[in-house]
Amino acid sequence: MHNQIPVSSTSGAQIGSQGAYAPEIATLPIELREAVDTALQECFDKIYCSDELLGNKLTQVKGPLDSLSKRHGILLEEAIAHAFVASARDRYEVQKQVGVRVSKEAMSLVDSNQLDKLEGLNFPIANTHGKRAMIDIVVFDHETGDLHVISVKRGGGAQGGSEARNARKDLTAAGLMLKNHMLRKGLPVLAVRQVLVDWYGRSGIVGRPTVTRTTVDAYFGVPISGLVEAMSAYMSSSIAQRMMPRLMTAIGAKVQKTNGSLAETSHPPLGDKGDTSDGAYSKANPAMRPSLAECLSDLPSRRQGRQMRRVSPS
Repeated sequence: MHNQIPVSSTSGAQIGSQGAYAPEIATLPIELREAVDTALQECFDKIYCSDELLGNKLTQVKGPLDSLSKRHGILLEEAIAHAFVASARDRYEVQKQVGVRVSKEAMSLVDSNQLDKLEGLNFPIANTHGKRAMIDIVVFDHETGDLHVISVKRGGGAQGGSEARNARKDLTAAGLMLKNHMLRKGLPVLAVRQVLVDWYGRSGIVGRPTVTRTTVDAYFGVPISGLVEAMSAYMSSSIAQRMMPRLMTAIGAKVQKTNGSLAETSHPPLGDKGDTSDGAYSKANPAMRPSLAECLSDLPSRRQGRQMRRVSPS
């Protein structure tokens, strides 16, 4: 496991390269501000490969935004972990990114049983067999003896399919194995609490229990949401400041291009539809031709996702 996370009591009521901090983020720990600044620096210093459709200027706008949404998920983990330690340093021990070797037996048990039937069970951690599951945050509560095994999802969009199922199973299986491991190491764990933190509530992962930013404080009894929202507010304002020059450049280039006449754009002629030469389009006897749907009808249909359908003229 990693070392316990450091938390500074230094407040952020100062002026940095991003300007004066807003009142709601003035007490943001220096470690979280630095983590956000590092993520921003890495994203905005990178030169993104130009997309042929968007063009280079719009690509340099889209690239950082796509990357920062993913990095925000990692920063959510950072802020939640800091919130536990900041609320009561002696009560909670917090570890991030804990790797657990989950045995095949544990995974089989999770696959074949409902979640409520697995409560209270624990298994030894296998050293050589099984899969490696990464747990975002593990918190031990010295007052209650609870070991919180926490998976954090940003939840900004649906995460369905096998990825969602595996995330739920990994969390459950890792919890079954961590209690046994902790007891063997001498930590008096009384109960393991597996929980999915679905921050924006739209991950699509069905976990039990699942908490969001509106219920996380009540579930843990720890003031978490305020610190996380302050981090997000700082990140959002910093993104806006860094993005403004790129947006202005992209919009200005677009306006210049649209000043010209769109009618000047030329397209190759389709050819004479009345041409009866080989390979040419023919309008003769349209009633004798099969429809497009008939031509495609013998192709296998997709079992999921978008289905083939006719597009009617508007």
